[in-house]
Amino acid sequence: MKKLMTTTLLAALLASGSAHAGKGSPVTEEERAERLKRMQAHLQLSDEQVAEIREIRAQGGKRDEIRAVLTDEQRATWDSHREQRREKWRKDNSE
Repeated sequence: MKKLMTTTLLAALLASGSAHAGKGSPVTEEERAERLKRMQAHLQLSDEQVAEIREIRAQGGKRDEIRAVLTDEQRATWDSHREQRREKWRKDNSE
């Protein structure tokens, strides 16, 4: 009986932990599309750049490959935005 209760409790804890995983969950296609849409607006990407980035992501490409598609000005804007997000994350997680 004790073993059954322990097993049940462990299963419940694992299930609740995975329900709260959130950030570790795979990105859905909808989320990917929304991110690309925001990126296109924020960086003023051309249609050709959007197509290249979409292809890079479809092939599992990395951030450096995406950065290579950007102009110098777009890269600077992207890097600045990433740094702002990092600082916000550090601030929010240090308290």
